[in-house]
Amino acid sequence: MTTTASDAASSAPHNVIAREVQFDWEQAPLHWLQDDPFASHAINEFSYLLMQGEKFFCRVFREALPLVEEGKLRDDVQAFIRQEAIHSRAHHDSIEGYLKRLGIDGGDFQRNNELLFDRMLSRKPFGITLPRRLERQWLVMRIGMVAAIEHFTSALGVYVLDADWERSGADPVVADLFRWHGAEEIEHRTVAYDLYRYLGGSWPLRSLLMALVLPTLTGRMAAGTAELMRQDPTFSARDTRLGRLGFWRLWQQSDRRGNVPDVAWFIARSLRFFARGYEPLHEADTAQALAYINNSPAVLANRV
Repeated sequence: MTTTASDAASSAPHNVIAREVQFDWEQAPLHWLQDDPFASHAINEFSYLLMQGEKFFCRVFREALPLVEEGKLRDDVQAFIRQEAIHSRAHHDSIEGYLKRLGIDGGDFQRNNELLFDRMLSRKPFGITLPRRLERQWLVMRIGMVAAIEHFTSALGVYVLDADWERSGADPVVADLFRWHGAEEIEHRTVAYDLYRYLGGSWPLRSLLMALVLPTLTGRMAAGTAELMRQDPTFSARDTRLGRLGFWRLWQQSDRRGNVPDVAWFIARSLRFFARGYEPLHEADTAQALAYINNSPAVLANRV
């Protein structure tokens, strides 16, 4: 792809594509990783987190879109919105057709996600109208938060494409949901950061935002995992309490199996985002992502 002056704000290596998908949730088991119930819940909780989070991404990018005049970046932002809307809908469908069928509800975890994304991080946080001089800065800050989260979702995309979940008896439908999603996170990994930079986002602010996103994301992941585990009689009440060692031991065991990364993994990945010369283009391989997308059963099912 030849880059022109009007495309300079975009570092995306190719055109981002929004793809419709089809999943059949009728047979998916609760422990979709048969040998690892903890990891099954630790990954499924992302459906609740991402369903709300990606709606927030779409809203804040739509706010920013009128400010984007450069052609390729504007196209990237619009495609990003379409992709994230499809991701949110796919996770919503997995909750309705899969997790709720098996008696799993989002509970307080889902309600707190709604509080975070729909009220706290809204254009008018908790209904408060910001002074006009602060509106643009609040928009840039939220775009920067998305860029920090997208740094992790891209890294998680690499993780799930490399993971040997089949060794733990992975259900192919649930595995495809997270691998397809992870691959598309790799595909659009540059867009949020390009938009943040285009709107004047700075390196010090980016570092501050990552310092906020890292504990929030890992804390939300832990809370969601515990919420789902409490509804599964496989686990004792003691193992579902974040203040007890049992929960963290189970997480470490799943990490050692290569099924789900632990908190140390998130901390290590965050360090790259703090670097002054950070470029998301160098954080993953688009060819690896497209190779999976082009063979994803959910993508292929929609082409029939």
